[in-house]
Amino acid sequence: MPHCDEGDLALMALGEPARPSDAEHLSACAECQQRLDDLTALVRASRDVTSADLPQVPPALVWEGILEGIAEPASVTPLRTAAPASPRRGPRWLLLAAAAVLGVIVGGLGTALVVTRDAPAELIAQGELAPVGESPVTGTAAVQTSAAGETLTVSIPGLSSPGDGYYEVWMATPDTSTMVAIGTLNPGETATYTLPAGMSVTAYPVVDVSLEHFDGDNTHSATSIVRGTLQS
Repeated sequence: MPHCDEGDLALMALGEPARPSDAEHLSACAECQQRLDDLTALVRASRDVTSADLPQVPPALVWEGILEGIAEPASVTPLRTAAPASPRRGPRWLLLAAAAVLGVIVGGLGTALVVTRDAPAELIAQGELAPVGESPVTGTAAVQTSAAGETLTVSIPGLSSPGDGYYEVWMATPDTSTMVAIGTLNPGETATYTLPAGMSVTAYPVVDVSLEHFDGDNTHSATSIVRGTLQS
């Protein structure tokens, strides 16, 4: 049996539901399941990055120390001798060391500038997710916008194992006659999804989380766990 396509595994790690054939293969193939677990862990780690993880600007004392180290006192006359100077004491070594330190610092500053160039995300809508039917859980949903686009963040503490199925996050029109699948949600995680370009929170203000099954049917199962309306 051929292994799962690498691109399909990447999409599953990002939250897309598995195709029935892939789900069946994963249940029997430890190699593909391990690859999916590794990709999922990478996605979760990248989503946990915060501004505190960015390189910090060094204090002025660092720059002063570098300049002091590479400067030659005016009263010192370089010795002219056939014996080479110790490489650890000569100005060439100091210049090379200073260049290395400056490279690290400037590189870190460049990284910080690239990462923080975009404006911070702005909250544009949020809402509570109430239980549907006999569901015992509640949750929250929020939509933020930034230069990279709009994202939906969903959190449902206490979400139980879906058994032989999975949880799907949807956005819907106020009457829920039209629903768009946004991505899957695993128990115990707060998931953030990039919304399709052009999707309007005003037109699709309802957030619904349903219990789905690996049956090849990509429509809503009609088994909702929580639902709520986003408020601007």
